[in-house]
Amino acid sequence: MRTLLANPDALFRFQKILLPAFTLLFFGAVYILFGEVADKLEWNETVYILMLLVIASFGISFAWARIEYSKVRVLMDKLLEKEKEKETYLQHRLKQLSVKEKEVLHHILDGKSNKEICTTLFIEHSTLKSHINHIYKKLEVKSRKELVMTFK
Repeated sequence: MRTLLANPDALFRFQKILLPAFTLLFFGAVYILFGEVADKLEWNETVYILMLLVIASFGISFAWARIEYSKVRVLMDKLLEKEKEKETYLQHRLKQLSVKEKEVLHHILDGKSNKEICTTLFIEHSTLKSHINHIYKKLEVKSRKELVMTFK
């Protein structure tokens, strides 16, 4: 069950299987009731009420499953939309970086240390710190860790 909760698509597939399975079970029970047991039953008011309750429970279960599926679908669509907005915003911010800042960003995302970046780009440590601070400001992050997490 944990696997289903961790993967919404698997949960949807599972949910799509549950509803037809419930429908088959319901109609199987109704068939048994009417086909096998009906001639042995004394058809009185209680049996009709019981059948009405069974049919109502089926309808409620069916409606509940459809509502839950719709709610989760709406939430997933909102999350995807928000993710697209975030990506567009990030692309806009990346366009503001200079060529050198983009190079520094690339090295940071590769996991290189400041010393390695200085050696690779042939710049002083103070210049590197300046580039990193500009990157933080333009991308609106506060640390290297946050910067890396933004691009994961």
